[in-house]
Amino acid sequence: MNKQHLLPIKESKLGVIGWGVAIDWLNDIGIEKIQLHENELLKYATQKMHQISEVILYGEAKEKAAVISFNVRDAHPYDVGVLLDQMGIAVRTGHHCAQPIMSCYNIPGTIRISLAAYTTKEDIDLFLIGLKKAILLLK
Repeated sequence: MNKQHLLPIKESKLGVIGWGVAIDWLNDIGIEKIQLHENELLKYATQKMHQISEVILYGEAKEKAAVISFNVRDAHPYDVGVLLDQMGIAVRTGHHCAQPIMSCYNIPGTIRISLAAYTTKEDIDLFLIGLKKAILLLK
């Protein structure tokens, strides 16, 4: 038997093992604790972003996932995203499967940060420093 035929089986097995480790990690921390952490980070990041006059925030529902979509006035979201990427800051840019509503509101796309169990306030602070640098570069 060709060893290459066994490769998908090995990769599948490794994926299952990795998935199991991830589930154990989540269970060790606890879903409720993770949700509280993400909500705290969401509140912190949203408050800090409101202090940057060039930032336009989208979607501030009381009950929402720990994701912030935003734009920078007079800057294309892709330009901001590229600059942040060059600083080692990972964001998503684009329509995020919402092109019809963005077209309706004449928005070319948004920049999105996602907060998770492993995100820290220090991560957010570094993101904000990078965002302010990007804004200055694009003025």
